[in-house]
Amino acid sequence: MRENDDRLDKPQEEIIAEKQGNSYILTGVGGTIGEIHFRMIDVDTWVIDRTYVQAEYRGQGLAKQLLDLVVDEARERGRRIIPSCSYALEQFKQDAAYADVWDNKAAGDYADPYSSHSIGATRP
Repeated sequence: MRENDDRLDKPQEEIIAEKQGNSYILTGVGGTIGEIHFRMIDVDTWVIDRTYVQAEYRGQGLAKQLLDLVVDEARERGRRIIPSCSYALEQFKQDAAYADVWDNKAAGDYADPYSSHSIGATRP
């Protein structure tokens, strides 16, 4: 570890996750820094349609923490999840730990590249 590393001088910012309706919101010193939204499409199924973390907070695992909050709640309530936003879909594809809640019975991918603020979403 370098003694002149700038990260050593900066205090760790406290980030708080709160549930607000069908969302989980991450709040830091300056306000909202990230969020994940889901909606119910039937009594047993949720769609994750938006995941967003401000650019300066990316790479810290915050989006995955948000996703895990939704997945944990879905497990507790016996719900299945359709990952519509590109970030959630990619995580579901990469991590077998989500298989128990993934409603992937329809063919093809669910990602909507036009979802507003989806992490990794590209717009034409």
